[in-house]
Amino acid sequence: MEDPLKSLKVPAPMAERFKEAAALVHSCCGKVRIYSHYDGDGICSAGIVAKAVHRAGKRFHVTMSDVMKREDIQAIKGDFDLLIITDMGSTYAADLSDKVKELGVRGMVLDHHKPEKRDEPFSSPDGSNLLEINPRFHGIDGTNGGSGSTLSFLLAMALSPENADLSIYSLAGSIADRQHVPEFTGLNHGIKELAVEKGLVTGFKGMPLQGTDIEDALFRANEPFIKGVSGDKAGARSLLGKLRIGPEKKVDELDEDSIRVLNSFIYVNLLKDGVHPTTVAELFRENLFSHEWGSLSNLAYMIDSCGRSKQTALGFEVVWGSKEAFQTAMKVRADIRKRIQDHLLRTIKEGVHTMDSIQWIEVSEDSLAGTIAGIAHNFLFDHEKPMLALSRPDDGGGKVKVSSRGSRRLCGKGLDLGAVMREASTMYGGEGGGHDVAAGGSFQDGNTEGFLSMCDMLVGKQLKGKGSGNVPIGPPSRWSSTARRKQGWSGGRCRWMMTAGSPLPSRGRS
Repeated sequence: MEDPLKSLKVPAPMAERFKEAAALVHSCCGKVRIYSHYDGDGICSAGIVAKAVHRAGKRFHVTMSDVMKREDIQAIKGDFDLLIITDMGSTYAADLSDKVKELGVRGMVLDHHKPEKRDEPFSSPDGSNLLEINPRFHGIDGTNGGSGSTLSFLLAMALSPENADLSIYSLAGSIADRQHVPEFTGLNHGIKELAVEKGLVTGFKGMPLQGTDIEDALFRANEPFIKGVSGDKAGARSLLGKLRIGPEKKVDELDEDSIRVLNSFIYVNLLKDGVHPTTVAELFRENLFSHEWGSLSNLAYMIDSCGRSKQTALGFEVVWGSKEAFQTAMKVRADIRKRIQDHLLRTIKEGVHTMDSIQWIEVSEDSLAGTIAGIAHNFLFDHEKPMLALSRPDDGGGKVKVSSRGSRRLCGKGLDLGAVMREASTMYGGEGGGHDVAAGGSFQDGNTEGFLSMCDMLVGKQLKGKGSGNVPIGPPSRWSSTARRKQGWSGGRCRWMMTAGSPLPSRGRS
């Protein structure tokens, strides 16, 4: 039987690490402790790993939370034999290595984010007790060539080829991390080919629109956000009237002529509104459908919405195949879509704060800030400047959270938001990092002007000196006088425990 990792075109050195990881799971005599991020990719990652180790006859305990910090690592304790960190961990691999050695257990990191100032991964044979697998150490871009759920699926395949059905959630996790734009590449491409070959998914090219009918789909559309149509029922109905398309028609009932006319109209009008041609072209991409779940994009954003709503357990249940959870998650996603749209409509009305090399907005819900920043950057404001969204969570310990979004086109010119967030956050009492195109950070409240000025300077240098070149002592030009509002936020961690052979547990949070 052919090696499944070879058929998935995993580089040989990386495949050897997955085989070593599988051996760690198979040799585990106690509980497997799994930590993962709370977003769509993180939930899919946790679900895939948990299901794979459960099928291997192991007990597990899952926690999903915000980005892991040093204090979170220090707080890890409990009765387990193997620690698995998914969709995070490379930033603090040294701390994790110290922790597993302290606890006398073994550890594994499956992460696609940039490791901090290291050229080599941690490897358990070197005495670190930690096995780290990150595509970036194997010449694969972790921003679009492999997500946390990608790595989790490859571990599952190393454990058993019978786990091929989990490829659906691997692709959904990568979609949640926008690794399908403009198309799947790297490790994701091999997984997509496997899913198609196995008959698990089918695909077609076109713009994704989802709703109870075509009018509802246009009214609720956030990506693309169509000015005068999104969030405007009269505008959506008027558009369909002009195009002679019945508003009550289901999206999948539209004939080819209606789809072509509608797509052409949206394409042209987005360009007229100043949306960059590359962004518009990327909308018309391959859409994958599962016979079990329907649109994988819808599945991905549904699971992601569960995380953004602090209902990670619900998203986990979806990955485990619960139809009841799927129906509940659909309602959660509908609510999230509305809240995002309300924020966007408010942002259009209030405008954006502009600096030399960046633009920024305030968002009252930090869990939605990244999504809102991305849509605002791509469809509403200046696509030549990255967008920062600031929010103030109640339990942030006096810190302001920041989500930043750019475009791959800007990254091609030198933009690296992960580096910007890391440097600026560190300087102003917080922590930051992430990808070049999408990153997050934090800073101590009261330092807004200094933090944003630092970001403006760093981005300006990256984009060939378009910024001021120096951090100003006073407030930057065109500084907003908008009052600093206290924002609301509620956090939480989701924990799952399961014994091998036991049924799906009920939802719970701690």
